Amino acid sequence: SVCPFTDAARKELPPLPARGGPRAGWDVPKEEVARRRDLRASHRVFSIDPPGCQDIDDALSARPLPGGGFEVGVHIADVGHFVRPGSVLDAEARGR
Repeated sequence: SVCPFTDAARKELPPLPARGGPRAGWDVPKEEVARRRDLRASHRVFSIDPPGCQDIDDALSARPLPGGGFEVGVHIADVGHFVRPGSVLDAEARGR
């Protein structure tokens, strides 16, 4: 089972948005997005996390190759934008 993070670690994150409400603090800035490759338009990307999980962070991608066959990718969420080095959250995550 997964132990929750301490209150001190959770306070370092932006507050969780209400369902359908503003996502202040949870959207990745355009500058950060520009540094990454977005595969959503060129690949079929889908989660492989089980139903009901609380951390949807694992995915596969696939795309057909010109000569036949498929390219398959394995993806793990990068939370580096939200976890600051040396923070309480960083220390707790490293301990896991």
